[in-house]
Amino acid sequence: MEATTGDGHGPYAAYAFDFDGTLADTAAINHGSVRASLAAHGIAVSAAWVAAEPVFTAAELRHRLQIAPTALPDDTFVAAARAYWFANTDRIRPITAAATVVRTVAQHSAVAVVSANYSDIVRHGLSVVGLDDLPWIIVGRDDVDHPKPAPDAYIRAAQLLEVDPRRCLAHEDTDAGVRAATAAGMHVIDIRHQPWQ
Repeated sequence: MEATTGDGHGPYAAYAFDFDGTLADTAAINHGSVRASLAAHGIAVSAAWVAAEPVFTAAELRHRLQIAPTALPDDTFVAAARAYWFANTDRIRPITAAATVVRTVAQHSAVAVVSANYSDIVRHGLSVVGLDDLPWIIVGRDDVDHPKPAPDAYIRAAQLLEVDPRRCLAHEDTDAGVRAATAAGMHVIDIRHQPWQ
């Protein structure tokens, strides 16, 4: 992949990748973690309910369920979801086309993972899909004050990569991620509409 910046500056200096849904198929484990955490709080929902409108924070779920913060506290929701996630990593599936692109660009450019998930989860997930041998810069939701759709994580990644955001190509699979990378000044490939190549 020799994508260019379009401004006469040649190939991108760095490439940033979302993790969930972009580098790895984590839908099953993420949906399962939401259901497990809700169940731990006495709230039963179906797999179809979660898949119909996937949201992964306690605040988003409280809004969708129209329940009070005391019914689903942030800290206990996260703890239960993380416990499920680490106990069920066999549900993660690699995305072969993504791995091929990542390994190609990593031969000549810096690479980062920029995720709305926690950085330790991303690191473990990379090992599950066999991409942990690459020299990643990893920025998770715990590394910034404001996660996606805010641009903070992508701005932080550019700083750590020591590149101008305009020289970085981001790969995303959600509206929030596309907004975050764009607001940070990066060019973005939305893999929902532009297949891996």
